[in-house]
Amino acid sequence: MAKTPDKKALDKLLTRIEAAENWRDRNYKDRWTKYYKMYRNHVDPIMDPESRKPVNDRSNISIPYPETMLETTLPRLLETMFASRPYIKCIGVPLDFSNYEMYKDLKPWEESAKKMELLLDYQHNVVFDLRDKFHTGLKIAGLYGTTVAFTGWRYKERGVIRKELQQVMEPANGIEEPMFEADGVTPVMDWQPVETTIKEYDDPEVEFLDLGLFFVDPNAVDVEDARFAGHVQHLPKSKIDEMVKFDENLKVNWKKVPKEAKKNEARSNRQSAIGIPMPDDNTVFQHEDEDLIEVIHYFEDDRYAIILNRGFLARDTDNPFWHKKKPYDKDVFQMVPHEFYGRGVMEMLEDLHLELNTERNQRIDYRSFSMRRMFWARRGACIPRSQLKWRQGGIIESDEPDDIKVMEAPEGNVASSFNQEQIIKKDMQDVTGAHDVVMGTSGRGETATSTMSKDNNASLRFKMLISSLEKRLLVSISRKMIQLNQQFIEDVRMLIDRDQSADQWPQITPEEIQGEFHLTAAGSSVEPMANKEAFKQRMVELYGMVAADTFMQQFPVKRRNMLKKVFEAFDIHDTEDLLPTDEELSGVIEQQVLGQFLSQLPPELLQLLNPFLPQPGGGLPEQQALGPPAQIGGGANTAMSQEQGMQMTGAGA
Repeated sequence: MAKTPDKKALDKLLTRIEAAENWRDRNYKDRWTKYYKMYRNHVDPIMDPESRKPVNDRSNISIPYPETMLETTLPRLLETMFASRPYIKCIGVPLDFSNYEMYKDLKPWEESAKKMELLLDYQHNVVFDLRDKFHTGLKIAGLYGTTVAFTGWRYKERGVIRKELQQVMEPANGIEEPMFEADGVTPVMDWQPVETTIKEYDDPEVEFLDLGLFFVDPNAVDVEDARFAGHVQHLPKSKIDEMVKFDENLKVNWKKVPKEAKKNEARSNRQSAIGIPMPDDNTVFQHEDEDLIEVIHYFEDDRYAIILNRGFLARDTDNPFWHKKKPYDKDVFQMVPHEFYGRGVMEMLEDLHLELNTERNQRIDYRSFSMRRMFWARRGACIPRSQLKWRQGGIIESDEPDDIKVMEAPEGNVASSFNQEQIIKKDMQDVTGAHDVVMGTSGRGETATSTMSKDNNASLRFKMLISSLEKRLLVSISRKMIQLNQQFIEDVRMLIDRDQSADQWPQITPEEIQGEFHLTAAGSSVEPMANKEAFKQRMVELYGMVAADTFMQQFPVKRRNMLKKVFEAFDIHDTEDLLPTDEELSGVIEQQVLGQFLSQLPPELLQLLNPFLPQPGGGLPEQQALGPPAQIGGGANTAMSQEQGMQMTGAGA
């Protein structure tokens, strides 16, 4: 029987997907399982080489130092990347030169950039918590060396019951009729429960994927140059039906979908390796409609396919996203040139961790054996072996004094073992850059110069890593979110801010967020903490000197720019609301010039002009409309001064 076009396309896609999965599992599955066990601090039992039975009389503990290194590095990365909001700065740019020439006076791209920046910040912090998602993503990178993020769009509706004010109905002759007040005209109203549908979610979604559920072209070095990539989900039938409802290109015939309950094999394999087997789904859900369905999402730059249970092609269309790219972004903890997957903290510390465990277990075994003494017993001495055990108030019966002697334990040089352990831990810190000063401690007897040097070296390593994470993940994900916002937002969005009143909530229309933008990460600088504190102090002192200098007092614009640098030293980059604008500053300068001019006038003339000068609150004083100013000095010969005052009033003084 000839294959249908859908069957041929399905077979071709499955061949490609399974080849990528087999290559991934063959080369990385065992490694990732091993790193997972290191993170969970799980060790396999010691097996006797001859009997193949577990050995229980030897120490077999694991020191969670790799976990310590990872959990020390992770907060520093997160705190630096998400030190200030908004996380992304948008700079609007014209579409081309002709667009610039046409609108260079209005510059509408600047207003569009402000609107998009507001929308991104709202989605990053209110719609979902981007910082929390990056916490997961960076931990995956530290564990396995690589992390992959999926950025898409999700729409979800939900049925709810709410109370609404409606007219009360009463049954009459088997028919519900409205109730009225005594006047027969006014309807009786009451709050009644009403079923309705609300839009629960209509925004971008960002998820960091399980590497065991992500597949990519085996010959690719990055997502951009991969010929294909995709990931696997496990969803119940109800979720897939909901996807079909809002996606006209997704067609599902459940009669043709293989009836086979699936489970997350990647997670199951990891947990089984540490003794936590996954439960059988059939024992939890008894109906086949509640079984999990394996959903494979397959992407090329110009193609998108969905496969259910590896037997039904539910969708095979063009890429639905306008950016026409695979919706994945990848970065590594430590890059391996010309390879897709990188190295993580666990791989860096694998051998050192084994050495540390061996050193600690050998020391424990020595102490255990040294406390369980051995004895010299003369052959033929009638001493029961049960008496040769150390016990409280124990007695050993002997005929001769030399029938038994204690065998001394060999010298184990335990002190040198402690020194060796410290050397191993220092090697681990050197490999990861997480020295004592990064962990919040300092070595005993270290000088301030030595501590500062270590902090500087660690910061240089973190700076390179954070720069890569910002460029390849934070900025790239935000760019995809911008493109999705421009594609899918079709109505006015109100960004609810609990810190502001309702009339101040920003409103954004689809037209206001169109255009091209340059994106930059607005995270904190990755400087050593000691250096940053010293730099802050120097900037504050410098601004104090500038503000007090009589020469610099003549240039308020320069002082404002200096104050902006002080704010930036404190990682405050959004200074537009804190510093005066050019218009506000020009008004201040005019006030200062007028004040200097008036300070040089005689007191009599200054008092004469005072009623006609602008007051601090703005506008002219009430005295100007009430007639001539009060007399100066005595009551005689004031006509001349009054006349001068009226002349100045007419001149607009």
